[in-house]
Amino acid sequence: MIKKVFRKLALIAALSSTLIFTACTPQEQALATGAVAGAVIATSVYSSPYYYNQPYYYYGGRYYYGGYYRGGYYYHNGRRYRNGHYYNHGNRYHNGHKYRAENGRHGYYSSKNHYNNRHRTKRNNSTTRPRPQTRDRNYNTNKRHTRRDTSRPRTTRTSRPRGR
Repeated sequence: MIKKVFRKLALIAALSSTLIFTACTPQEQALATGAVAGAVIATSVYSSPYYYNQPYYYYGGRYYYGGYYRGGYYYHNGRRYRNGHYYNHGNRYHNGHKYRAENGRHGYYSSKNHYNNRHRTKRNNSTTRPRPQTRDRNYNTNKRHTRRDTSRPRTTRTSRPRGR
């Protein structure tokens, strides 16, 4: 895990140094430094939980690390997020309220093992059981079809005009 981050940072440093120290115009240098800064910032946002012992913010299916939570808002790299879930020390903060964090709910997993088994635990340890059938299964069936006498042959009716 640390090797991946170190490898990314080394690649970013090599790319930025080659772009900055070559004969680039100031606009190209600014573009290169902006791309490097964007790449460094993007490494703190993941689509699955990356660190399990750090506080993080879960919003829109993404996990944000490195910001802070204050007054119902999460601040991360100059942006303010609302309506997500902030997790710190086993607690979940949502819209300014504090709740106990539960594994598998609202993007919280206390360990990598819980995250990897997230589908298996829902299937095996489901607290919801199928509801018993309370209504008659033949309630919505076609009455003509169920009452038809199959022993006699079918005849076609001829339509006659109704008399006045």
